[in-house]
Amino acid sequence: MSDGPDQLSPADMSSLLAERGPIHVHVGGTAIFDGEPPDFDRFCAHVEERLELIPRFRRKVRHLPGRAMRAEWVDDAGFDVRRHVRHVALPHPGTDAQLRELVGQVMSEPLDQDRPLWQLYLIERGAPGSGKGFAAVSKTHHALVDGISAIDVGAVILDPDPEGSDLGLSGERWSPQTKRTDQLLAGRLEDASRKVLGMSRDATRRMLDPSAPRDASQTALRTAQGFFDLARNSDPVKPTFLNEEIGRDRRVAFASTTLAGMKRAAAQHAEGATVNDALLAVSTGALRRLFLARGEPIPSEFSALVPMSIRKPGEELALGNRITTLIVPLPLDVEDPDERLRRIHETTSRLKKSEAARAASIVIEASGWVPPTMSRVIGTVGGALSPVRGVMPQRLPWNLVISNVPGPSIPVYLLGQPLRSIHPFVALSPQKRALSIGAISYDGGLHFGLVGDRDRLSDLDVLASFIDEELEAIGAGATAT
Repeated sequence: MSDGPDQLSPADMSSLLAERGPIHVHVGGTAIFDGEPPDFDRFCAHVEERLELIPRFRRKVRHLPGRAMRAEWVDDAGFDVRRHVRHVALPHPGTDAQLRELVGQVMSEPLDQDRPLWQLYLIERGAPGSGKGFAAVSKTHHALVDGISAIDVGAVILDPDPEGSDLGLSGERWSPQTKRTDQLLAGRLEDASRKVLGMSRDATRRMLDPSAPRDASQTALRTAQGFFDLARNSDPVKPTFLNEEIGRDRRVAFASTTLAGMKRAAAQHAEGATVNDALLAVSTGALRRLFLARGEPIPSEFSALVPMSIRKPGEELALGNRITTLIVPLPLDVEDPDERLRRIHETTSRLKKSEAARAASIVIEASGWVPPTMSRVIGTVGGALSPVRGVMPQRLPWNLVISNVPGPSIPVYLLGQPLRSIHPFVALSPQKRALSIGAISYDGGLHFGLVGDRDRLSDLDVLASFIDEELEAIGAGATAT
C-alpha cells in the first residue's frame, strides 16, 4: 500500500492546464543500448518491480470538486503496467533515421490525463544478431517529473551492474490506497495554518529553515529588486523563423561528443568557462549556421532560457518542480567561435550573481509564493514569467530553451545490456517556440537531443550536423584528442 495523496503544486497544476492545442507538456529521453533487446514480458515485469521505487508513477490526477485550481495525486485503482509500456519493432533496416522518426511520432501525442502520466517504449532495431541494439523511449508529464532530478521510470530501470542490483525491494503485490473525496478535502484542513495567500507547506518550511535568511524585510527587498532586474535585462525578443505558430507534431535529432572534450575546450577558450558555457557557445554557432543556410538574416538580439536545478540534497524524490532559469543572450552575430564562448561566459557569470536569477526561481517555482488564482496563467517554464503584470513584459524574452542536465557518470545497464547514449526531449513551450535543445552527460559523454516543430523545422537534422561542426571548431568533437 502506498502513502496517501499529495496535492499538486500550483506550478504543476498550471502545467496540466497549459496542455492544449499544439502545446505538449511532457519531457523524456531516448536511451540507446548495445546488445539484444530483452524479452518484452521480462521487460514489463522489470518495470513493474522498479515502480516500488517511484510510487507516484502509479498515481493519477484527481481534481477536487469545487476547487478549480486544486488537485491531488491519488493511486490509480485500475493501474496496469502494460497500458504504459509499449513494444515496437522498427521495419528493416532499423536505421537511426527510422528511430528518430518513431520518437518524433511518440512525442507528438499528449499523455492521457485520466491515467498516470507516463509511457515507456521498448524499440527493437533489427533482427536478432543484427548488432543494431535497441532503444527505450520514456515520456513523462512535466507535472510528474521535472527533468532536472531525472528520478523517473527511465532512470530506475537501470543498474550500475550488468548482473542487476539488490535494491531491497519488498516484492509485495501493490494495492492502491483510496480515500473518499470528503476525506481528501478534510485532509487539507491540517494545512490551513500554513497557508496564507496560497502559501504551501514547502514555502512554510523554507521560511522556518534555519539556513534561510532571518531578515524577512531584507529578503523581500532583494527579491523585489530581482524582479525589476529581470524585467530590465529581459526585453521581449524579436521574433525569428523559430518564433512562429507551431503545430502538434514533433521531430527529433541527436548529436554526441565527449565531456572531457567540452571541459578542455571551455578551459582553453575562456578562463573559468564551464561545460554549460561551451554548450551554449556550440548551440549558438550551430544556430548561426542554420540561419545562414536558410538565407535568414542573423539576429543581433537572440536569447535562450536556460533552466537550472535548485533542489537541495535529499529532495530528488519530492513531488513538485524546483528550478530556476537564466535568460542568456546568445551572440549569433559573432562569427569567431572563441569570441562567442568568451562573451557567453562573461554573460552567464554576471547573471548567476544577479538578484534576477533569484527572482526567476521564485516566480517559476510557483509552489508556495504565488496565489493559486494567479497560476491559471502560469504555464510550464515558458509561461511562468508572464503573470507578473506591470513588471514582466507581455512578450516572452527568449527565443528557445537550452537545457543541460547531469546523468550517470558511470556505465549503466538495462537487464544486462549496456547503455550507449541517452538523448533528452525538452518540450516546446510556449506556443511560438519551434525549437528546444537539450543535453545530458553520461559516462564521459555529452549527448544532445534536439526537438523541433515538424513543419517549421524540416531541416532539424541539418542543425544537428552543424552542432557536430561547431564541436570540431572549438576542439570538442567526439574524435578530438
